Amino acid sequence: MSFFDFFFPEQAQASHLRSIADRSRLEQRRSRSTAASSASNTAALTKRVEDLESDLGFVSLLLGSVMAQLDERGHISRDDLKELIKEVDGADGVEDGRLDVGVLRGLSQ
Repeated sequence: MSFFDFFFPEQAQASHLRSIADRSRLEQRRSRSTAASSASNTAALTKRVEDLESDLGFVSLLLGSVMAQLDERGHISRDDLKELIKEVDGADGVEDGRLDVGVLRGLSQ
């Protein structure tokens, strides 16, 4: 117990209550900013996952096209690859510039 607490108990109590209230407000602000940050991070991660899925689909399409060309000729040029990508794109049932990895697995077996 401090000198202030002993001789001025009411003022000391009010001071302590103010400091508790201030800490509580600070913690609430932190938790709100953490919640907002968490929602923002979730949205950013969702976007990154969608981008990665799109990239993987494109790489699968590219690889599937290369594999088909190599099976057919044993070599490939860029122009041949561009034409083949257009042909292979629909192999998964959707012409979207991507290829489902499952289709690629089927081509490699």
